[in-house]
Amino acid sequence: MSTDDSGMKLPRYVQQRPWGTYRYKRNVPKRLLSLIGRTHIYRNLGESYEEMLRKRLKAHQEVEALFRKVEAETDRDRTLAVVEAHFGKEAAEQYDSGDMDDNLEYALWDLHQILENEDDHADPAIISNLIGATLPKEVLSLSKAFDVYADFKEADKNKKLSNSLARTKDDLKIAIGARKLETLPLSRLTRGDALKYRDYLMDRVKPNSVIRYINIVRAVVNHTINEHGLTAQNPFHNLKVKGAGNGAGDRLPLSAQEALAGFDAMGTRADLRTIYLALWETGARVAEITGLQVRDVNLQDRYLRIRSNDIRGLKTTSSERLLPLSDQLVAALQDHRQGKMEEAPIFERYGRVGGNTAASALMMKHLRKVISDPKKTLHSLRHKKKDDLRNIGCPEEISKVLLGHSSVEVAARYGAGFNLDVLRDWMTRSSQVGGLTS
Repeated sequence: MSTDDSGMKLPRYVQQRPWGTYRYKRNVPKRLLSLIGRTHIYRNLGESYEEMLRKRLKAHQEVEALFRKVEAETDRDRTLAVVEAHFGKEAAEQYDSGDMDDNLEYALWDLHQILENEDDHADPAIISNLIGATLPKEVLSLSKAFDVYADFKEADKNKKLSNSLARTKDDLKIAIGARKLETLPLSRLTRGDALKYRDYLMDRVKPNSVIRYINIVRAVVNHTINEHGLTAQNPFHNLKVKGAGNGAGDRLPLSAQEALAGFDAMGTRADLRTIYLALWETGARVAEITGLQVRDVNLQDRYLRIRSNDIRGLKTTSSERLLPLSDQLVAALQDHRQGKMEEAPIFERYGRVGGNTAASALMMKHLRKVISDPKKTLHSLRHKKKDDLRNIGCPEEISKVLLGHSSVEVAARYGAGFNLDVLRDWMTRSSQVGGLTS
């Protein structure tokens, strides 16, 4: 790693020029040289070290995205990526919109000559687009819909979501074919295509999993239809899956005695005991607890803020919420919070990508020492909290808020939400019937 004039270490791909400014310099991968027609990509990072640090990540993400676009399925996207590589993002956007001045048109003509003269393997489709200073009409395919959805959800910051979308696209490609996924307009997909995807999944996974995967595609298509104002219907809507719903493999809630036995089974590991106690008391998901940062834990006002952070995202928008804490849980969390920066994870071992899976696996080993029923797992604490709230007559809308469940009722989307004291009252009462004392 190189340093600048002051001796500060420079991140990868960053250079300081002789006159003091910083830039991002990236070698074009060998496989893309013939497509892009140049050896390096540059981005200006400003004049100060602090400004460079602020701009570097965005520059890196833009260049990575550019390399992916160069290898895109359509010659339209590849052409735009080449123009962006040579003349910048603004020029590519002008070219895309068709609102070009004479300078850009001349530049496109020069670029086609550079690519044609310097490379015998230049993409003829790109050359043709540059000569005419035009682009083929964009086709909004199902594959493109996934890109639109991923961009909206910022999937590049959520590895779990990114992987889930990638796997779903791979399954669709096998089930309905590459042409229908990547080049056929979204509006021309049929119910038959959706049924092919459903039947393909039915041969591989359980019915409830089929529902989950179909819901991903349905959400992608719904978002794109709304975003682009399409009149098309969603062929993945309301697909019936035989055998889906409650089944023999569903999880059961723990009894108060079983929950206590599970807590004791965590042994002397303070982090595991605190995570378990938080799951028991709040009914939160494992990832929501293991992914807490110091800034998410307010010990003075005694609540957790469940929100997307640098460690993990959230399952749904409804998952973002405040969870009141008992004095017992406040004291347990205090030991893990002390002496740490705001961005630090509460649980060092598990405050990372995949940390929830590691914590869950280890805690299940301990839980199985005292509870052998396969229908009762760590997630059963969440089911238990739902039952405890139901048994004390907690209104369904408050129960949904506490557990981070979505609500389709229009009234639920108005106002600022329930007061923390109201939530605390119901949480405390449910903990008392659930075997916890405060």
